[in-house]
Amino acid sequence: MVNNSFTVRFSIFFALLVLISTGRTAIAAPEAAPEAAPEAGADCSMAEGAFNKRFCTESGISKQAFVMIPYKPNYFIGSYVDGLGGGVEEYQNFETKFQISFKIPISDYEEPTRCLWIPHTKCITFFGYTQLSVWQTLNFDRSAPFRDTNFEPELMVAQVFDKDPDGSWDLRLINYGLVDHQSNGKSPPSSRSWNRSYIDFIFEKQRHYITLKLWNRWNETPKASPGDFIGDDNPDIEKYVGNGEMKYFYAGQKANFSVELRDSNKNANKVNAQINWSYPLMGMFGLFPDSSLRLYLQYYNGFGETLIDYNIKRERFGVGVMLTDWL
Repeated sequence: MVNNSFTVRFSIFFALLVLISTGRTAIAAPEAAPEAAPEAGADCSMAEGAFNKRFCTESGISKQAFVMIPYKPNYFIGSYVDGLGGGVEEYQNFETKFQISFKIPISDYEEPTRCLWIPHTKCITFFGYTQLSVWQTLNFDRSAPFRDTNFEPELMVAQVFDKDPDGSWDLRLINYGLVDHQSNGKSPPSSRSWNRSYIDFIFEKQRHYITLKLWNRWNETPKASPGDFIGDDNPDIEKYVGNGEMKYFYAGQKANFSVELRDSNKNANKVNAQINWSYPLMGMFGLFPDSSLRLYLQYYNGFGETLIDYNIKRERFGVGVMLTDWL
């Protein structure tokens, strides 16, 4: 269960977003049948809304050989990390951070399985993989090591809902994370890993998107000593990363903006936040307007940015390039 602090903060933030977006919302359209996502092979540029464009594009990609579907954002940034420099490890404050993320559909986009008893929905099963690395790129005295790399394979079922064109908030997707494993592949005592299952909701209103993700960690056997290979590497990880996160995403005509909040369920003072902004890089100079390369700014403040730092607070400012955003 998520603590009251997380619930209250999410409720306040959600209410503010609704108030802000309501002022920009047109008069509700007459009642009509729900709008289905475009069929595969359609002109995705004609799809209404970032979610439908993403779904349409993924449908087309899924039919192409040797092409993987982007999952979470793919990016590469240079960054300054406060308080990282020096110490026993002799790390530098500057490091590179990058993420690679893709998913592979196990079931068909065009003929998805109907989800349980809920009308106007379709289910697609995916295998997903995300790799997040922090790299001491200029730390030549230590042979420029990778300070940490997190590997995250998962099996999930996406339940897609049609859009109801009434101008209100619509539930567009529920993502069921059946198996989500995350580890850094290190040996004890630096080994970190955990397994969890989650449920992730995505709501849409015009260009505004809100996601609420809740997870439950699988139980593990305690270690007899920190050097053991078998047993729980990080028994108190939920104390720092909690049991859920909330994200607000604005899909602009060019610039995208998002705020991610994750709170601890045991320590109300441990709030983890990440702010993201991206803009078409080539579009800034009038070149290659259809290029997916984007200028990317990232700010992170909190615990659990990577597994090696799950119980260490970090503050990071980064700038670089993004290949794919959330939508």
